[in-house]
Amino acid sequence: MFFLQSSFLTDVSKLRPEMLFDALGSVTCCKEKEDNSCKGDLDSKKAASAAFARYLRSAPFCVLFSAIVQSSSCHLFEQSALKKLLLDKVTAVPSDHLVSSLCYVMFWMNHASSSYRIRSSDDLKMSSETCFILAEYLVKQLLDKNLSHVPVNCAAEVVEFILNHPSVTSSLRFPLSGDIEFSDSIFGESLGELLQSAKQAVNRMDHHVLNLIKTVAEFVFPMCNDQLSEQVINGRKQISRAFEAMEQKLFLIFKTKFDACIKSMDFKPFVPTFYALHTLIRFISPFKLLELVNWLFSRIDSKNATVHQSKRNDLFVCLHLASCTFDILSAYMGQPNPETTLYSYLGGTETHFDVLLFERIFFQVFEICCRFKLDIADICLLKAVKVVKMHKSVQDPYLSSIMVLSRVVTPIDIISHCLHKVDRTKADLLYLITGTSPLHMSAFGFTFSEILNTLLPNADKNQETSKYSLSDEELTMLLPTALLYLNSVTIKFEGQPSKPFQVILSVYGRLLFGGFSKWKIFVSSSIFEIRLDKLLTASREEFSNLFSDSLLGKAILIARDHLASDEDISKLDWRLSLFNQVCPSNADDIFDCCCGETGLRSLKQPLEFVNKVVAYINFCRILLFFDCNGSESQPLEKSRIQFLRMLISTWMLIVKKFPENNAYSGNIDGENLSLFRFLEFFVMHNVLELTTEIQSCLIKLDSLPFTEQLVKSFLLYRFEDSVTLKMLRTVLTSLSRGKFSCISVIQLLLAHSKFAQSIHSANQSLDSTQFGLVFTPMRSIMTSLVIPRTNLDSLYFENKKSTSEPDLNLLELIKLVRVLFQIYVQQREEANVGDEEGINCRELVYLLLSSYGATCSEVDKEIYNLMLEIESNDKSSAGIVAQTDYIWGPSSLKMRKDSVDLKNTESFEELQKVKFRENIPIDPNLCAQTVLHFPYNGFVNGGASSTVMTEACSSTDKLQIYDPIFILRFSIHCLSRNYIEPIEFASLGLLAITFVSMSSNDEVTRKLGYEALSKFNSALEKCQKKKDVKRLGLLMTSLQNGIEGQWRRIPSIIAIFCAEASLVLLDESYANHSSIYEYFNNSRCVNMKDIPLFSNLFWSSSDKFKLDRLWMLRLLYVGLNTEDDAQIYLGNHIFKTLMSFYCSPLSDNDSKELIIQIVEKACQFHRAVRVLVEHGGLILWLSSIVSSLYLIKCQDQKSAAFIQLPMVFKVVSYITSPRDNIERLPKHAMEQLSELSSNLLKLLVSSFDLIKEESTLCNSILETLTLLLKVSQKREISQPHFTLSEDSLFQLYKTVELRSKTKSDPSTCLALKAVLTTTPPITIRRMRQENLSKFLRWAVATAIQSKPEEESIVSKLLRWLIASVIRGKISRKLIENDNTNSFSKRESLHSLQSWLSSKNEKVFEENGCDDVLAATIFYLLQILGFNHSLLPSAVSALCLLLVPSSSELESLTGNGISLPSLCTKIHCPTEANPAWRWLYDEKWGEISKEISAAEKLDEIHACERLVMVASNILTKKSGFSNFSELKDVEHIYDWERSFIQI
Repeated sequence: MFFLQSSFLTDVSKLRPEMLFDALGSVTCCKEKEDNSCKGDLDSKKAASAAFARYLRSAPFCVLFSAIVQSSSCHLFEQSALKKLLLDKVTAVPSDHLVSSLCYVMFWMNHASSSYRIRSSDDLKMSSETCFILAEYLVKQLLDKNLSHVPVNCAAEVVEFILNHPSVTSSLRFPLSGDIEFSDSIFGESLGELLQSAKQAVNRMDHHVLNLIKTVAEFVFPMCNDQLSEQVINGRKQISRAFEAMEQKLFLIFKTKFDACIKSMDFKPFVPTFYALHTLIRFISPFKLLELVNWLFSRIDSKNATVHQSKRNDLFVCLHLASCTFDILSAYMGQPNPETTLYSYLGGTETHFDVLLFERIFFQVFEICCRFKLDIADICLLKAVKVVKMHKSVQDPYLSSIMVLSRVVTPIDIISHCLHKVDRTKADLLYLITGTSPLHMSAFGFTFSEILNTLLPNADKNQETSKYSLSDEELTMLLPTALLYLNSVTIKFEGQPSKPFQVILSVYGRLLFGGFSKWKIFVSSSIFEIRLDKLLTASREEFSNLFSDSLLGKAILIARDHLASDEDISKLDWRLSLFNQVCPSNADDIFDCCCGETGLRSLKQPLEFVNKVVAYINFCRILLFFDCNGSESQPLEKSRIQFLRMLISTWMLIVKKFPENNAYSGNIDGENLSLFRFLEFFVMHNVLELTTEIQSCLIKLDSLPFTEQLVKSFLLYRFEDSVTLKMLRTVLTSLSRGKFSCISVIQLLLAHSKFAQSIHSANQSLDSTQFGLVFTPMRSIMTSLVIPRTNLDSLYFENKKSTSEPDLNLLELIKLVRVLFQIYVQQREEANVGDEEGINCRELVYLLLSSYGATCSEVDKEIYNLMLEIESNDKSSAGIVAQTDYIWGPSSLKMRKDSVDLKNTESFEELQKVKFRENIPIDPNLCAQTVLHFPYNGFVNGGASSTVMTEACSSTDKLQIYDPIFILRFSIHCLSRNYIEPIEFASLGLLAITFVSMSSNDEVTRKLGYEALSKFNSALEKCQKKKDVKRLGLLMTSLQNGIEGQWRRIPSIIAIFCAEASLVLLDESYANHSSIYEYFNNSRCVNMKDIPLFSNLFWSSSDKFKLDRLWMLRLLYVGLNTEDDAQIYLGNHIFKTLMSFYCSPLSDNDSKELIIQIVEKACQFHRAVRVLVEHGGLILWLSSIVSSLYLIKCQDQKSAAFIQLPMVFKVVSYITSPRDNIERLPKHAMEQLSELSSNLLKLLVSSFDLIKEESTLCNSILETLTLLLKVSQKREISQPHFTLSEDSLFQLYKTVELRSKTKSDPSTCLALKAVLTTTPPITIRRMRQENLSKFLRWAVATAIQSKPEEESIVSKLLRWLIASVIRGKISRKLIENDNTNSFSKRESLHSLQSWLSSKNEKVFEENGCDDVLAATIFYLLQILGFNHSLLPSAVSALCLLLVPSSSELESLTGNGISLPSLCTKIHCPTEANPAWRWLYDEKWGEISKEISAAEKLDEIHACERLVMVASNILTKKSGFSNFSELKDVEHIYDWERSFIQI
């Protein structure tokens, strides 16, 4: 009731302010506690405050808010506690009252605005601000709730209410006056300054309205991510209509006020409207903005010269809005998914825009640019050109528009404009435009060379003074364009130095070397700024490209080229003199010389700083290492060593200042690399390269003190960084013959607090914790077999080892210790001193042995190698491993301790045996894995006593298995000492390892295996004749009787069978025990050419027939490891049996999977795969598997069957590699491969719903298709080939496009690769025009986004399309020409004109696809910079597609230009040769007669002119009105011809 009086709160604040503030404080800070202290004294102030607080707490939001806004007290709105109370009240509003509360708040917001128009006051401003805060909060609550709970139509009503509210309409139509007065020239400022001034001057109330609209738009945007139900779609339409209505309203206001300002010549009232449009511009269609820009240009008279250009505010408004529109357009078309952008959700659905409208605006901006010379116009034109040139970032829906826009012809006059009063904007604009066409490139070279000729020291005094005058700073800004032209000239003149090349290098060389001699001053210029200081994390490649593409990076490149071209400055004395200026001898580090800054933490522009450092290092390396083959001199060596010292000091400073770089350890190739981590790597990489390059002079020095400093910094700051460890090891290897104290380095390393801890971490990775002989014996090896699924990523893609960072650090640490020890031994031998002084090698061996795991992991290999090297080079450490009874890991520590305690006891040997049995670290499961994955192709470096086995293949990298060499030595030792019994030896799995070692390809391993087997046999003979002993005796006798010759290798299948038998014979309960026992009991001699028990178990009729068959299949899989094993399988017809059984109804999924895995393993051997292909029907068998997959209708069955598909791909890869296999394939094999390819394509299309979720599977099908198509390419032209028709190509594109959401998706790139691998279809023009357009648009977009290769995918696609056109025309001509000798006449057709004139006119019938193909070829040629090597063929294709009637041609080429005369100068395309064939990897070469340089240049000029003709034809067909003027280029071509001596 109190709040019904509008002045109530005002009266309270005036009469009892303390009570009000105390009440607000208690409500906002302690609202959950009821204040009961007022019960005592009812008249006290505290009681009054508590009572008023209770009233405030219980008052509804609308009542309290109404009382506040109706009060006339300004200081009420200044109370933060009161605002917090209102927000708390709003939060407590029930959901069904939110809309009414919003209406109430908006009412008072409109009331404040309306009252302010009558009488301005601070109270109304504060009231409006409070209303805005509450309204924004209510909108967020409403839209948040609607997004997750309430239907979208409720949100649509809220949006309509806000956008159509009177306060919003009045603010847009009649903005309030601000407190700051605008200047008359406000629109003449830059866009940033304009917006900043407008932001400060626009009334705060109008700001509130604009911010509220932005909030509404941003909060409705996430609704587009919901599932699009009918209700959501209707709600989105309603919201779209609301925003469209607001957009039309804003545009109408904008146009009306713009017209009014033009009439009044006063644009100050227009600022709020322009600011409002710019604030909401990202919610408006960029295509509608283009229409608005076009309307603005139509309302002004740009030719009116009566008004001074500084007061042309109408022009400034147009240019500012056009500039913003171009930015929005670029960003919108560059979105990966434009349909999910904010604008698209708010109503925008366009995917193509009016390119003619864009062209019209473009040339209006260009005209203003040239007429008024405005900086704003230059910026606007630069942004317009960037839209035209956005090849790399444009997305598929807008590619067709960009392809048309790319043909917008920029007049040659723009070059003159950009060379007048050069700034960074004009320099960037010139760089983009110069690369637009060969005509612009040559025109720039002509004009620029004329300018530079006047700057040469020996310039002709009588020469006419150029109208351009370029300062050194302007020349520097033009450097990127000059470098672009230099590259073009080098290609055009085939590497021969030409006059413009020499002139440009001469001028820039003088400028740059003069500037670099004063490095700090020169590089501190603002023109070298990258202006991307926010980019502080990126990949190493991104950072490298950023710095090399910067202006400073390109300046270094030109300096290098000038050094190579000028003999005077390339002399050593001159280079050393410059180096001494750049790098004085008293400098401590690079930072001091380069930037004069060492406070790395306080850098304001770190990106600019790193750019200077990188450029400085590159420049110094150019000076010191320019002529690596030249004679070495003492001053040069001194300077190089000085530079190396500075690099090392710089690296030490970086690692000291940035210890957090350790967070990126091992992540040097990651995508999120810190800026200074990149710099650290870059400096260290240069240290590494320098130590290698100047190794010869470093080893001559009396000392290398910086080596120890480098190691100390590493130990302090980068001990746990594997990347630095590796680089340091490489550096020390290069300095191994230098004079530094290696023993000091080793001592520092061993004394590090984390060294022992790091070494001990090796045994923490071991899965086994088995110690002693207390264990459950293993029953069977075959039951432990887990066949890994085929890794398709490792088959087709780069397979990076997923080594964890701690393991990588440990590996690099061990390698570093090993290198240091080798250097230490070398230095000790050279000094001829003993090992009395130095390091405690014995303790180091014990430390390594305690961390050793006896496995084949890289860490264990390095540890064992290091232990052996220490034992062989240090007398005190000799025999330590044998003294500890070959016990490794933590057990070795126990054995060492016990050996010391028991050494003096009488029963030492017996107690030692007991301790051995208690601590034996053998794990039977690991023994089984060693048998199953034995490294058969392993070899031993340096003999039996030298070092550990090195694995030739990488199959065991991810598996943990024992090192066979060490385990065999361990077995021999423990059998010789009688530490374990033969039965225990076999039960542990050691006998199984012994058997498989006898099938190794390495003789040393086999000899150790035979020795261990002999020791075991001797021990077995001494045992009591128990059942187990007798069974093992039968096994030993049968095996020994079957071996013929000493150290003979036994087949793997026999070895695996005996290994399995060594365990099964000890367990009578095992299923196959009786079968195996009977085999050895009945056969006293193992047949080395047979598969034991194959027929008995594979065709078993017992009740466990399935288990028997699976056991035999597993044995066959494990026993197939070498070429000899495969021959045994072939001799016994195993593969024929398995492949037949696979197709039978008796075969189950488990058997099928094992069979195909066996076949896959066999195909790794060349002779086996050749026999299977030629005589075993392997390809047809694979094709039948694939065809059966796409014929399966049941999805569950198909999912199970698809498990086998990756193995099919792997078999195909083995069939087609290496390349000599392809040549040896019989003729019918190609037909079989074609059938297989067709079935794979059918599978991809028919089962796409199942495959699309399996990206690896989809990619593998595409890779296999590509592989088979490449096989077809390598065959002779007379042999059968496999190719895809145009319908198949379109079907492949459609299938992959359904899955791919972005063009960078791997399956999309692989699909394009498959397309480009097939022979270019001669019937591509028969496709429907719509289908061809979609297919080419997808192909071009994918090629642009593809990763760089030696020859880009864009270039391959261009060659492919050119060949399709030319070969297609030839094919049609042959069909229509009855002359059978037409090919023989081809030999006399030397020029393009003679070839074109021999055509049948019917060949050139108008076809709708011709324009599509021609536009695509021209666009790709443009992206490649009009590559001269592709120009003749590309021009030929364009002529075939676009040659119009003679009258039409004359209007497009210009007077005096004859098409036949141009074509006469161009040689006939190589694709027209009957012997031509398509090759994906390279261009088909044709031996042609040598032509002179003048003829070659004439051909290039003719091609460039015809390219412009084709551009004009395409431009005219697109509806453009501006064309290339060809008549003005003759003097430029004459100028270029003058450089060639005929």
